[in-house]
Amino acid sequence: MKKIYLIDWNALIYRMFFAIPNFTTKDWKQVNAIFGVAKFFMQDLIRDNPDYLVFIRDARWENFRHQLYADYKATRDRMPDNLRTQVDDINDMVSLFHMDVVEVPMVEADDVIATLATNLSKDKNNEIFILSGDKDLYSLVSDNVKVYDTIKKDTFDIEKTTLKFGVKPERITDYLAIIGDSSDNIPWISWIWPKKAVPLINKIWTLEEIYDFIDSWVIHKDEEINKILSWKTLEKINEAREIAFLSKKLATIKKDVNLSTVNNWFNLEHYKFYKEALLNDKIVELFKKYEFNSLLPNNERNVQKIWNDLDLKVQIIGDSEWLEKLKNLINPKINSGWQGYNKIVLDTETTSLDIMKAELVWVSILLDEDNIYYINVAHNWPKVNKNELKNFLTNLLNSDITIIGHNIKYDLEIIELFLKKTDNNFHTETESEWQKSQNSFWQMTLWV
Repeated sequence: MKKIYLIDWNALIYRMFFAIPNFTTKDWKQVNAIFGVAKFFMQDLIRDNPDYLVFIRDARWENFRHQLYADYKATRDRMPDNLRTQVDDINDMVSLFHMDVVEVPMVEADDVIATLATNLSKDKNNEIFILSGDKDLYSLVSDNVKVYDTIKKDTFDIEKTTLKFGVKPERITDYLAIIGDSSDNIPWISWIWPKKAVPLINKIWTLEEIYDFIDSWVIHKDEEINKILSWKTLEKINEAREIAFLSKKLATIKKDVNLSTVNNWFNLEHYKFYKEALLNDKIVELFKKYEFNSLLPNNERNVQKIWNDLDLKVQIIGDSEWLEKLKNLINPKINSGWQGYNKIVLDTETTSLDIMKAELVWVSILLDEDNIYYINVAHNWPKVNKNELKNFLTNLLNSDITIIGHNIKYDLEIIELFLKKTDNNFHTETESEWQKSQNSFWQMTLWV
């Protein structure tokens, strides 16, 4: 069997954009959708290893469905700007993977997918997987055509498709004609929900047969039909005759699209998938540019150094003498001749992430790679006097210095609480009182 993937290009990009949280490169370029597509190639496709891979994209201009119904897809939101800025980069990346994206002018991707699936399924040695979430494409499911839901990561054959919709694949178009499709703004027959539509289709069959049956209907001997076609249901179906047949035209996917514009007629061999060709030199260069370190081979990765690799010396401060030396090193006396530091890195370690419960364990200060200090407050080693540390931290926070840190607000709140606890007039505050006290603390001159 030849495994053939027909992939809805637009659906894939949207899925990657919304599935992966926003993140940027160090230059603030948003790349979450680019990364998602790259990961799809380097992990999913390499794992699945299809024999053929065809991406199909919606043509930009209006098609025959817009001529039938001006509001077709009118409710769809505009593509988010932070996705739009990534689309060209995704297209460029795919070309570096040596892949083409099929696009037929004035034709939707679903119609091209349907035409390809119909033609390719005639060869029973072809096993076709449609990667999309569009409901109308489930109507193509057959013995050798399946839909792969990229969100639920589940493959739908005839049995699963019937279980999902309640009707057989060949009746899904009639089903959508009755209940509509909100994603494409296809109208529905008011009052007829899926629970009513399913028995209606399964008992009477197509939309045309349903209306033929109604036109000649009298009280039927079959009580099940009488139950399905209540007077209210009959009334609503009769009122919506024109809408129902319009909706069926909108939901019916074309299976005879002219593919002559695709590489001088579509040739499946042009879309053969070679996983070995994916990680080429240009892709490696691109991954480095976008900082996709996890997708690079081991020998190309920027290896993260751990603490021991840095060979840094850390001075543990456990007495007042060293604390005074550190204070003078950071903010020296005017006559010392040493200029000191205009910025430092600060971090705290505590017993809890809850500000009200946390006790200070140590304060770490980095001045440069040769000057890293660990001020011990609570470990069973030599430790500094809390009043002396209070004076040190007060001097530091009142100096004209830039303080750099990770989650610095937490560190500064911990320090403030330490200063208050060390004060002889300290009394236990409630949490609400603690929040009120923040305003005065943040009036200190700090640049974080």
